Amino acid sequence: MAGTRVYIGGLPFDCKMRDLEDFVNAYGRTRDIQLKDGFGFIEFEDYRDADDAVYELNGKELLGERVVVEHARPMVRRGGFGGGRGFRGRGRGGGGRSWDSERSSNRLIVENLSSQVDWRDLKDCMRQAGDVLFADAHKNRKNEGVVEFASYSAMMNALETLDDSELGGRRIRLREERKRSRRSRSHSVCTIDTDRFRDG
Repeated sequence: MAGTRVYIGGLPFDCKMRDLEDFVNAYGRTRDIQLKDGFGFIEFEDYRDADDAVYELNGKELLGERVVVEHARPMVRRGGFGGGRGFRGRGRGGGGRSWDSERSSNRLIVENLSSQVDWRDLKDCMRQAGDVLFADAHKNRKNEGVVEFASYSAMMNALETLDDSELGGRRIRLREERKRSRRSRSHSVCTIDTDRFRDG
């Protein structure tokens, strides 16, 4: 069952809180509305109202801009992450498609990666924000990685919660592949299994 939290993206940068409130007001009572630069999150009291808002509002225009409305993924701001390290079925190490084919628009560049961090560590870290389809590290450039998310909302959640987080002893920088993004400072920490690394 989908939750009560809804992501709204593609907002015009002159959008005000009142504009967003008016846009979703007809779909039910809200607990909380957060407005960022170009996107926001709305928490409804009832999951059915959230479902209705996603169904009715996705692709509609707000202040002249067509917006994206999706169910938001759970946000994990601090601590480690679960799941195995295997990266199955896609991309490097999984026997799936190569990174350069069927390119998705939901891609982030990860800068300042530690040389100890590989694609498995990066994928596990980014999964805190949502479903990750692909991850790679140090392939095209040393200390740089790429991540592809299953949805735009997951990518934006990563930008909001994981930019300037710690991974492998370094603070990573996240940006959209096609344009620079505004960086938030959530100061999260992504832990990795350092036992499998040797000195140097």
